Amino acid sequence: MRDKIEILLFLIFILIFGLGYLIFPQREISEMENRYLSLCPEFHWKEFLNGEFSEDFESYTADQILGKDGFMKANVAVNRGLGVSRINQVYIGRDGYLIQDYQEPDEVLEQNISYIQSFARKNPEVDMTMLIIPNVNEIYPEKLPAFAATYPQTEIMGQLQRELGEDIRVVDGTASMLEHKEEYIYYKTDHHWTSLGAYYAYDTLCHSLGMEPTPLETYERLELTEPFYGSLYSKAPIEGQESDHVELFLNPSGEYTISNPIKGTTSDSMFVMEHALKKDKYAVFFGGNEPLYIIESNSDNGEKVLIIKDSYANCLVPMLADQFGEIHMMDLRYYHEDVSAYLQEHDIQKVIFIHNVDFISTDNNFLWL
Repeated sequence: MRDKIEILLFLIFILIFGLGYLIFPQREISEMENRYLSLCPEFHWKEFLNGEFSEDFESYTADQILGKDGFMKANVAVNRGLGVSRINQVYIGRDGYLIQDYQEPDEVLEQNISYIQSFARKNPEVDMTMLIIPNVNEIYPEKLPAFAATYPQTEIMGQLQRELGEDIRVVDGTASMLEHKEEYIYYKTDHHWTSLGAYYAYDTLCHSLGMEPTPLETYERLELTEPFYGSLYSKAPIEGQESDHVELFLNPSGEYTISNPIKGTTSDSMFVMEHALKKDKYAVFFGGNEPLYIIESNSDNGEKVLIIKDSYANCLVPMLADQFGEIHMMDLRYYHEDVSAYLQEHDIQKVIFIHNVDFISTDNNFLWL
């Protein structure tokens, strides 16, 4: 009798979830995970025979399963109940901090240093600076759970200084972050820093370039009203997690024209406010990551600069826009053309790399330099 009940329950389970795929519309985007989901693949014999269809169908069933978000939360709750403090490469830290694990880099870091060095030596007439930013685990190690250990990012900072220092001005953002660590400089649920954290690094960067930063009190600070649950919460959605808030720094005297040459669009604001009502509120800065933006401002300095960046730069560049007449902001994850040719074509004599330590240690797109 027990076997029959188990078989019946199994069949009911299959029926419910099978009907779920048929009745409920497919979701293109998961707000919880902040990513595009796999959709039901079209059947073709070629893909079926080479195994492609099976892989795509498996991804579809995993992504579109009924109640997936609830299962994710339940899985995190069970793991926490069992005393697990690291879930999906995210540590459940103290005081509401979710902290991305960071371990000793492999050969990717060395490759990236080599690509950057070669790019600098290929363009010796161009002044190059790198602002490198520590992640939250470096600034708040006391927030890590007991017995958790991450690789010291000061080691990476030193390596970048040693190997790139002859060709590029390397600016370490660690000191400014440590100086202000009692302030709200990193999100608790997201892997990015806050606008305030970005401001302190912007201040450091300006002084290293011999420029005068815009004083903090000059900005109008606009806090988005909706709570923010970021990328780390998407990986480890904890019930009752304290939310973050996103703040915009607005310069009342700044005038800007922002162009997306790939899409052919133009705007007068670096903030895309429709994202204030979406889960990924960090995308309010420029609307998210794109291959290329060109930002023109009413700065007294008409100099052009190319900023090669990861998403940490998205909330810093609106401040830096007041220092330069024209900023070309490039993301190598999406821009795969000849960067040296771009410098020549646009007569750019200054390059600023803006990257966080985890990104430069793991990203595979510096080869496009």
